[in-house]
Amino acid sequence: MAVIVEFNPETYAELFQDVLKDFPSLLDGLCRDFARYIESDRLWLPPYFGRDVPYVVPQEAYRAGLMHIHIAIPPTVFPANRPQRDRTCPNGAPQQDAALVYVQGLFEETRYSLLALLHPDAHGKARQREMMTYLARVAGRFRDKY
Repeated sequence: MAVIVEFNPETYAELFQDVLKDFPSLLDGLCRDFARYIESDRLWLPPYFGRDVPYVVPQEAYRAGLMHIHIAIPPTVFPANRPQRDRTCPNGAPQQDAALVYVQGLFEETRYSLLALLHPDAHGKARQREMMTYLARVAGRFRDKY
């Protein structure tokens, strides 16, 4: 199953550009690795991809289908023998705390939009209601279209 993955044009400048400028190797592989991960039914796991779960708070994020993958910031990778559910970014270490926020199309299930790369302190940013409701609105517009 071929998937279509794109950086969201509404959020790219604000929520990707600075992080990817600091970690250019992420930019090279992020879309490609995400697409391969999805196409494999989430069985192929890049060494820097961790736990993949929905946001459940705030309610708007859950309703919009916001998902996030814990990301190991280069040069760090998750241990190869660690199960995906146990590959998490450490709380209390903001420089190592990163998450890729994405949404799947509602009608076109092979279409994905990468909404944000939250770093540093992804957990802290995910607790900011304003940030999460903004991402939920962007995700809603994407799902209305796809």
